[in-house]
Amino acid sequence: MRALERLFNPKSIAVVGASPDESKAGYQMLYSLKDFPGRLYPINPKADNILGFKAYPTLKAVGQPVDLVVLTIPAAACINVLKEAGGIGAGSALIISGGFAETGGDVGQKMQKKILSECQKYQIRLLGPNTAGFVNPHAKVVPNFNPWTADISAGHIGLVSQSGAMCLTLASMIHAQNLGVSLATGIGNGADVNVEDVVEYLADDHNTRVIILYLEGVKNGRRLYEVIARTTEKKPVLVLAMGKGDIADFAASHTGNLIGSYRIKKTALRQAGAVLVESSDDLIDAANLLSRVRLKAKENPGVGLLTGQAGPGMVIADYLRSRDVLLPELHPYTVEKIKVALPPITFIRNPVDTSRPSGTFPYVLTAMSLDPSIDVLAVFALCEPAVIDPVVLFRDAVKIKQPVIFGTAGIKEEVADTVKALSKLNLATFTSPDRVAKAVHALVEDSKASYRRTRVTEQQRPLPVIAPLLSNPDETEVKDILDRIGISTPIRSLCRGHMDALDAFRKMNKPVVAKILHPSIRHKTEVGGVILGIDSENALKEALDKIDSILPGNGKMYLVEEMAGNGLEIIIGGTNDPSFGPAVMVGLGGTAAEALDDVTMRMAPLSLSEVRDMIFELRGKALFEGWRGSRPLDINCLAETIVLVGQLMIDHPEIKEMDLNPVRIYEKGISALDALIVVKDKVEGIVQ
Repeated sequence: MRALERLFNPKSIAVVGASPDESKAGYQMLYSLKDFPGRLYPINPKADNILGFKAYPTLKAVGQPVDLVVLTIPAAACINVLKEAGGIGAGSALIISGGFAETGGDVGQKMQKKILSECQKYQIRLLGPNTAGFVNPHAKVVPNFNPWTADISAGHIGLVSQSGAMCLTLASMIHAQNLGVSLATGIGNGADVNVEDVVEYLADDHNTRVIILYLEGVKNGRRLYEVIARTTEKKPVLVLAMGKGDIADFAASHTGNLIGSYRIKKTALRQAGAVLVESSDDLIDAANLLSRVRLKAKENPGVGLLTGQAGPGMVIADYLRSRDVLLPELHPYTVEKIKVALPPITFIRNPVDTSRPSGTFPYVLTAMSLDPSIDVLAVFALCEPAVIDPVVLFRDAVKIKQPVIFGTAGIKEEVADTVKALSKLNLATFTSPDRVAKAVHALVEDSKASYRRTRVTEQQRPLPVIAPLLSNPDETEVKDILDRIGISTPIRSLCRGHMDALDAFRKMNKPVVAKILHPSIRHKTEVGGVILGIDSENALKEALDKIDSILPGNGKMYLVEEMAGNGLEIIIGGTNDPSFGPAVMVGLGGTAAEALDDVTMRMAPLSLSEVRDMIFELRGKALFEGWRGSRPLDINCLAETIVLVGQLMIDHPEIKEMDLNPVRIYEKGISALDALIVVKDKVEGIVQ
């Protein structure tokens, strides 16, 4: 972090490639830095003075260490300059040039590796290459080749973007709303300094109250997950993540098909405590609110909604309730207090609709604030200066202890003045009911995430020692593993021929199931290799003959199992994502899971409380609780099973995918009817 301080808050800066030519990036970079309060060194062997600053022919000629070296020169020239920078004790470097790994060619890749190696040799932290730079308005440090960035106001929003263009776009949107940034930086190629590093830096930055991220691909998802989890203990993190339309490569298991890269990224970020938003406008609005106020951690914070007009209030309430935000009914005492101040036609239980703002509006707002179920107040009133002055209303509302979010709409100029005046009172104001609703939702989501983080989690017992898996196990081997770690499976017998199968059949409770076993067949149902309801020796012979027709010849075996009783079919799966690491999924449907797509997931390892959250996120959660007269199912056993799957994924990094599908859940207990484990092709430390 001390090294990043020399990067983002330098006391001296050298601009290599500084130019007197206004069309050059070296001129624009130096111009952006003209008000830098520290020591500024233009480096140009052909100039004595640029923009009033003494120029130096080389970095060595500066004669002393420099905190930040900005390179505005072609890619091929960067390596020698970095060697020179290391020689004078430079602390950090910023390369705006392209032509490195982003080109996709071997030459660019090799060049980027060389500059990174040089930086590591001299302990220089590198931002970029291929980045527009950053903005630190508090320190008046603006190493960016877009000079208008020098006008961005100092504020409390930390901005980190994998896209330089989106960094500038979001920074301009923040500035347009009369907000400010603590630090705004693009990452470029991220050869050294990456998103995780900057988030970690901003977590302890006293000027930063909220951190916003724009993410595309994530190279080291597990570290990002861990860094955000630590950061959200201190301040909110908001994320706009791309990739909804991403389709994962075809996977070997149903689990792999159900867990795409965007789904696992979204899951990891939410589990770490970040709030995900849907658009850049939502991102800035949420940052506006959360840079001013943060709710205490609570399982389900109560929102009080006061509206001067029914329609906008309906829009806000509908949005919030459809996303499980609590608008609690007001206490009867509060209702009685409000009733005396409003016409009888109004709705006053929450939302409170005044039918039109009047002189009683402040009284109603104060009465709502005294209700014990209300943690935050949202207010919407059309701009009507003759009826209500929001500035006076909120300036004088000294008895209101909860955070207040205000929404309004009207003539642009009048609304703009109101927004600006309320901002000086540290009140977030939004100019549509939709924007109010989305900002409130982000505020509540952050509170819920904080609550989930603070829950006491139970200590997990270690699993029995199981030897590393050197190749893909067959179904019987997988079920043997499940039995060892405490996951129930059917009574079964592995059979090498028809006579073995007949002997097994005679010893089992009827009916039974016969399955084909062969390394080339992963999904037996799809090839007709699972025959159910076998209750006689003749039926068994017919089933075995059918299996033989699927795959004639030797090499196959038969699995004969006792049939499980009727129950709710689900899928439990695990995947070891290349970026985010082990994750666990549960979904409804068993063999129909992919068609239903009613799944939820978490990063492993997991606690029982986290798993119960997963189960009750499913759209079909009512099926577990007793649906239409049926008895409740064993959610505790299901939760324990999911925890065990997560622990197995953690203990065995050689597992690429794991599929328990279907799993049948009963009033008491569960049973994994089919099971698949896919082992990675190459595992460090394991020879296959």
